[in-house]
Amino acid sequence: MPGISTSHDIIGTSSFWTGKPPVYGICPGVESNGSIKSLPQVKSNATRKELLDYFDNTWTLTEVVFDGLVNEEAYYRRPYHKLRHPMIFYYGHPAVLYINKLRVAGILNSGINEEYEKLFETGVDEMRCDDLHEGNNSIWPTINEVHQYRAKVYQVICQIIETHPLLNDEHMPISIDKPMWALLVSFEHERIHLETSSVLIRELPIEFVRIPPAWSVSTEKKINNPRRKRIQTSVF
Repeated sequence: MPGISTSHDIIGTSSFWTGKPPVYGICPGVESNGSIKSLPQVKSNATRKELLDYFDNTWTLTEVVFDGLVNEEAYYRRPYHKLRHPMIFYYGHPAVLYINKLRVAGILNSGINEEYEKLFETGVDEMRCDDLHEGNNSIWPTINEVHQYRAKVYQVICQIIETHPLLNDEHMPISIDKPMWALLVSFEHERIHLETSSVLIRELPIEFVRIPPAWSVSTEKKINNPRRKRIQTSVF
């Protein structure tokens, strides 16, 4: 299986974080109790700092979700229903989307890894004949390789937010007809996959998952809508 010999170097360690670690005072959205919460959606006229804070919050939320996977097999095990890729795809996919969208928009002239930017580009629509690569785990890179790719993407996006002239005041606000719209789209695309990935993780065998230490666990005891019932669970 890919990643067997190297992934133990990062899973569950401080080296796992390719952006800001979920630490209070370091990563936006992390509270004093160590749990991370989502920042409000960034506005189209946001400052560079607001954009960077929102990006850091988004990026770290993704990695907190994946911090719920306890071993390499969890990244490569196909879901029981066989309708989605293994989790390694969703670990790389949001990062690839940033690069590909920004290339199309003309913000970037080239990618980082052409092979990854094709392999991790497109997910699965069960209503179409998408290639699930069933039984062919050898196509997937190791966890460490995808981790290294994510770290490079993080640096690229930070540099764009901090220095690109199209984020100067005279080009604001960002609108759908401007190249930087691709950046906002990429933020929200990554946030969509917070839900996608958390659902797929819930479908893994229990021995493959844990509650991430930085996950914000709901303490709500009751719900007002009588037509809805809360299902109690021990995992996120």
